[in-house]
Formats: sequence, structure tokens, C-alpha cells
Amino acid sequence: MKTSRHRRLSICLTDLENIPPEKITIAGNGKKYTSLTTWDYESEHTNDHDFSVSVTRSPQEKQDGIPVMYIGGGLIIGY
Repeated sequence: MKTSRHRRLSICLTDLENIPPEKITIAGNGKKYTSLTTWDYESEHTNDHDFSVSVTRSPQEKQDGIPVMYIGGGLIIGY
């Protein structure tokens, strides 16, 4: 059985405004969505975050060396 982790994160709303239009999907309900990626740090990060949040890159974007667009970070605060 999996154990859940409780996370608290913050996202920079200004950075969200800079997400390229091709990264935004408009659903049938008219709401806009984008795919986000998170990853945990193995040790304490300089910003005191346990993990970071970025806009998901495609395999081609990774291969082309497109930089990661960091938009936030957070803490793991319990189980």
C-alpha cells in the first residue's frame, strides 16, 4: 500500500503569465491547463524547498537543450 505525502507548494503567478501559448491546453469547459513537473531534492536546497515545480518539457525540448522553466517550489510537510 502506498503512503501519501502531504505537500505545500507556491507557484509564481507572474511566471505563469509567461508560459508559452503552445504549452497551454484549453479544455471543453473553457478552462486553461498546463502540464507541470515536480521533483524532490535529495538534500536541503538553498531556497529551503524539498522539491521544485516547472513547466513540463517534451523529449524534443530536452534534446534541443530548451531550459527548464521553474515556476515554484515547496515543502513536504508530513504523511
